[in-house]
Amino acid sequence: MAKRRSCRRSDDQNVIHAKAVKLRKMTDDQLVSYVENRVEKARAEGYNQGRKKARPEKVDVNQLVDEIGALRGVGKVKLKEIQQILETRLGGGTDKLPGAGENIGGNKIENER
Repeated sequence: MAKRRSCRRSDDQNVIHAKAVKLRKMTDDQLVSYVENRVEKARAEGYNQGRKKARPEKVDVNQLVDEIGALRGVGKVKLKEIQQILETRLGGGTDKLPGAGENIGGNKIENER
């Protein structure tokens, strides 16, 4: 079988061919260390990308409660329960939450006692 001329390969094919030749000439120890280094690098990149995506955005509970309160069928009591759940789950990330007698989503909250 005759060898193909390298002049008939594109630049991309020449780069791939050079990498393949380099890998074929490696010893077992070199191959293992090369693969382990590539795995570590991929894990580090994936970890960093996941960390960037996992950063939570600041959520304005008041605005969220206002939007929910504007929906038909959501009453004052249910709105107050939703507000308490949001405070608990989001870590109470609000400065001031509407209290009794204040307007939330078009619904006025009454004292429940």
